[in-house]
Amino acid sequence: MSVKSKINLKKTSKPSPFLERPLPDEYEVELFEQAIKKEVMAEEMDNNLSAIYHDKKGNLIDVSKMKKRKRLRLIVLFKQLFVLTIFVSGIYGVYYYYFNQPASTDSIFLEIKAPEKALVREPISYNINYRNDSGIYLSNVKLEIIPPSSFIQIESAPLNTGINSWSLGDLDLNASGTVTISGYLVAPADSANVIVAKLNYTPANFSSEFRKESSANTVISGIGFNASLDYLNTALVGQNNELKINSSNFQGNNLSEYYIEIIASDNFKIKNPVLVESDAFALTKIEPVGERKWLLSSLPYDSEDKLSIPISFALEAKNQDSEELSVRLYKKETNGRELIFWEKTVSFEVMKSDLNIGLSLNGEKTDQAVNFGDSLNYSLSYSNNGDSSIYDLVLMAVVKGDFVDWSTLEDNYRGSLSGDAIMWTKEDVPALGELKPGQEGKIDFSLKVNNFNIDDLASETFISSYAQYNLNNNKDEMNEDNRSNTIKSAINSDLSLVDKVLYFNEDNLPVGSGPLPPKVNEQTTVRVYWTIKNNLHDLENVEVYLDLPVGVNWSDNDHTNVGTIQYDAANRQVIWRLGLLPLSVYRADAEFSLSVTPNENDRNKILVLSPGAIVVARDKITGANLRVKTGPRTTKLEDDDIAGLSNNGRVE
Repeated sequence: MSVKSKINLKKTSKPSPFLERPLPDEYEVELFEQAIKKEVMAEEMDNNLSAIYHDKKGNLIDVSKMKKRKRLRLIVLFKQLFVLTIFVSGIYGVYYYYFNQPASTDSIFLEIKAPEKALVREPISYNINYRNDSGIYLSNVKLEIIPPSSFIQIESAPLNTGINSWSLGDLDLNASGTVTISGYLVAPADSANVIVAKLNYTPANFSSEFRKESSANTVISGIGFNASLDYLNTALVGQNNELKINSSNFQGNNLSEYYIEIIASDNFKIKNPVLVESDAFALTKIEPVGERKWLLSSLPYDSEDKLSIPISFALEAKNQDSEELSVRLYKKETNGRELIFWEKTVSFEVMKSDLNIGLSLNGEKTDQAVNFGDSLNYSLSYSNNGDSSIYDLVLMAVVKGDFVDWSTLEDNYRGSLSGDAIMWTKEDVPALGELKPGQEGKIDFSLKVNNFNIDDLASETFISSYAQYNLNNNKDEMNEDNRSNTIKSAINSDLSLVDKVLYFNEDNLPVGSGPLPPKVNEQTTVRVYWTIKNNLHDLENVEVYLDLPVGVNWSDNDHTNVGTIQYDAANRQVIWRLGLLPLSVYRADAEFSLSVTPNENDRNKILVLSPGAIVVARDKITGANLRVKTGPRTTKLEDDDIAGLSNNGRVE
């Protein structure tokens, strides 16, 4: 139907007179637009049909003579299969969403909040959080917790309904909760302590039970003090030998008492130790509680003093060339469990000799780490444990290492130096001419460790030392069977800290503000620059801290390329935490601002801006704890050459 059939238009050759007519309303306009659209669609359809039933020349095609193409059938079949596939997929998707979705544990939230680190017996809590995000009702919900074997539980909230289990009943949509267990860990330092949580539940419209699991780990950061053994790695048959159990640096120690156990063969005859009383450990007691077991009680919580427990033992016979002995420290809990938190096994070379020699370094007979530039203070001890005199004794000390500085040797007896060894005879030490039964003596000497420079990267970074003896004044043939203990000293990484306080930076640009020298009741701001350098080994637990003096204030505006800088306002301490410092990071920098506003009492005084920054770290190779402290900095600004031209540091 055409538009002309709906609307009659009058044709005229003359202009018609003006007639006042009403305008169409919105409804009439809408009807008109719909009529136009229908007409256009009809014309397009006619054109499309015309194109189908006419050939390229415009002639009408005889439909009765048209050939059907097989390809059209295949296309139709393909379309039907495609539609059917989409339909089946849609049905399966609906089925999976409504019936299989609860079977997935992804929609159930289970998390354990656990401390990353903890000391032995330090109070800790595990928070197990759970939530139903599945959108489906859950029933028969039960939480199981498998704590570390080293964990001692004190309490839980809510109370558990079974052994390490909680019946939580039913869990509505989006319902959540938390189970908290509190206690402490007793395990060796650096050990991993894993806790596992399992949430069992049955979704609505299901008869099967599902499970969600989560885990967390807490590392023992320390036992509350440093424990070590001091001993000679040689043991004489039939003679008294000694091993010392040393404890030091009690900081945050939660072990007021613990047990000591010695594990060794029956060839070892061990005596009960006797403590030497000191002011710090006057209340500490040790008492036997079984064969080769002792209870050590009344230990301090915080003390920098050293506690030494001497263990005397003798070997009855030489059954083999070496014998092992283990020292074990453990805590006995109220439930009878014995939890070991420190253990070390040492091996002794069994020797039959009337002469006993030993070597100690810096007061210790065991392996120990040293620093570049350190002094190596050695002591060679000797004694005749036989029934007859020993004549013409020759003693030798060997110290091998690329960084041993022999030019710094100090030896009161002036023994002869040959290569890596010092030798003493009766000409140097008269007592070596005849060593009577029961007679003993010692020779002290010292050396220094060379400082490190970049050309030393290929050098060996350890020092090995031992003592040796021979008889009849024989210097040429030293019997290796008569060696003392060997001390291996690994050299720590050369950690350094540069601390500068500046008003003008290295480009002579002002980075401070205010009067210089400082003035009473006026604020002066300076800039602090820290630079850490490190070679040789990776470092961990790296921190730099600075205790601010009274009157010196934190002014923020900090920056660092490694780690984070924080200001502890309660303790007035600036802390730069770097964590792990790998060898690939040769240098790390940090900077921040400090301000000082002197008062009348400060007039004509030089004020301390920094008592010295301290960097601490743990060498991952040697295991030693490193500590470097810088010197103090004052309002004289010792590191600032430009400021020094007009600043004497005295408050005006």
